[in-house]
Amino acid sequence: MTEVPEYLLERSRQRRIALGVLEDDGSGGGGDAGAAAPAAGAAAAAGPTQAEMIAAAREAAQLEVEPEAPPDPSWVIAAQTRHRIPIWVLPVLFCLPLWAFVYVKLTEPPPEPITAINEGATTYAVRCSSCHGGDGAGSDGGLVGRPLWNGEVLLTFPSLDDSFIEWISVGSEGLGLGQVYGDPNRPGGAHISGGSDNAAAMPAFGDVLNEHQLYSVARYVREVIGGEAISDEVAAERDAEWEHLGGGALSGGGGGGGH
Repeated sequence: MTEVPEYLLERSRQRRIALGVLEDDGSGGGGDAGAAAPAAGAAAAAGPTQAEMIAAAREAAQLEVEPEAPPDPSWVIAAQTRHRIPIWVLPVLFCLPLWAFVYVKLTEPPPEPITAINEGATTYAVRCSSCHGGDGAGSDGGLVGRPLWNGEVLLTFPSLDDSFIEWISVGSEGLGLGQVYGDPNRPGGAHISGGSDNAAAMPAFGDVLNEHQLYSVARYVREVIGGEAISDEVAAERDAEWEHLGGGALSGGGGGGGH
């Protein structure tokens, strides 16, 4: 049996005395107490009884029990008792980025519709502006192409006919160097294919542009850069012709320019 400390034995004995289970072996009291003293002394000399040792062991076990832990703080209790995220929320959270992407795409303004004029503007910027300039100044602005602005192109080609489209398509060499192109009675003198008056030869664009691109750049040069005034009826007829040639769909590449 495990040895019980003396102080625990003494504490157990005092408790038993207080409960009346064991008489006090100290001094004081009557004859019965005096008579019992030698017996108590003999019992004490003989050592603690088995009952005293069991009681002391129980008390020691009670003393060794850890104190009760303090209650959890309120914020810990709230965290432990709050509702968890429902399972159905997970797919919703997963789909949110996709929904945001679709929402942004649906709220974007539609792209600008392709017309003969804006297709011609793109064509001109890519193929013609390096020689004729963005505004059509050409050699008036120190470049190598003939001027197209201020009605110059309208003096050379009074109307939007096949001769203007052909000139853009075949260029100087296709028409023949030294040949007159456009109106031979042009105010200020006819223009000669092959370059003159500080103007370079016109390159051919028929191999890099399709029919509706040739038509649209011819319209842009005349109506926007050249300043040709046309009625709504004529504009509608030209739009119909451009669509008949295949205009109106997204097309790659740029356009050519004309003199």
